[in-house]
Amino acid sequence: MPHGITAISPTSTKFGVSTKDIIVANRKNSIQSIPRRLLNPRRPKSKPTSEEQEEMLVQYDAVLPDDARLVLSHNYEVAKVRRIVTSPSLLESTSLVFVYGLDLFFTRIAPSGTFDVLSENFNKVQLVLTVAGLGIAIMVTKPMVRRKRLRERWYQ
Repeated sequence: MPHGITAISPTSTKFGVSTKDIIVANRKNSIQSIPRRLLNPRRPKSKPTSEEQEEMLVQYDAVLPDDARLVLSHNYEVAKVRRIVTSPSLLESTSLVFVYGLDLFFTRIAPSGTFDVLSENFNKVQLVLTVAGLGIAIMVTKPMVRRKRLRERWYQ
């Protein structure tokens, strides 16, 4: 890290399915999320091969990048952080992060993306119609199957 670390904590989710990120408070008074793949000890020193890329390994670098996209506190300064507390939310993909010290900071983070939330353009009408069609198909075919089984019993 280019700046000193004042507090560190891993994210936690309800069932542990999502990847874990490391939440770090640094001396620059910002809160950062470091993806686990950047901390993987198996990272190759040279350019990753195709097999290593399939395993999502990135090239080793002695200093972790100071990427603005990884900063959770955005342009807010969170001074004199004492502790970072993470907690699972009701959604598996989301973890809640609370940072306290001189300042208080709270946010939510989705290390693996929001894979358990429907997108805005999800076609709910089509889903309802499909389920209703399947229900009607079951109600229509149930008496037919019952009659067929009865006939099979009589003619065996």
